[in-house]
Amino acid sequence: MRTAAVALLALALVAGCSGGDSRLSKAEYAQQADALCTKYDAELAKLPSPQSLDALAAMAVQAKAIAAEGAAKLRALKPPKELESQANEWLARNDENVRDIEAMRAAAAAKDQTKVQEIARDATRNEAKADELARKLGLTACASASGR
Repeated sequence: MRTAAVALLALALVAGCSGGDSRLSKAEYAQQADALCTKYDAELAKLPSPQSLDALAAMAVQAKAIAAEGAAKLRALKPPKELESQANEWLARNDENVRDIEAMRAAAAAKDQTKVQEIARDATRNEAKADELARKLGLTACASASGR
């Protein structure tokens, strides 16, 4: 009986220590986010540079899939409570990047060069803001404009 009580107490202690919030520390968040950014930026860098609107539309399909997966993995990380608001703003910028890729694909498929250029300008501004937020979060790989 005493062995069972000790086992239950130990189980309760472990559950109390390991359960709950499971937020990352600032250093852990930065390390894990930067590792994800490095991985997905490398995948995006492997895509060919499009030489036509048709090629851009085709490449954007691949880029969107990669960027959306990377954004989802970043969103799955739990930042420390004190960085949560800032992290959510940064993640929203990444989500906007994914939407911009889709908009660019649609504009390229419609052969609308002007719209493609407009979206590219807006995406560049959004990426600069995302990079600034990433730096404030202590991220380095995620803070370099490379196509996320």
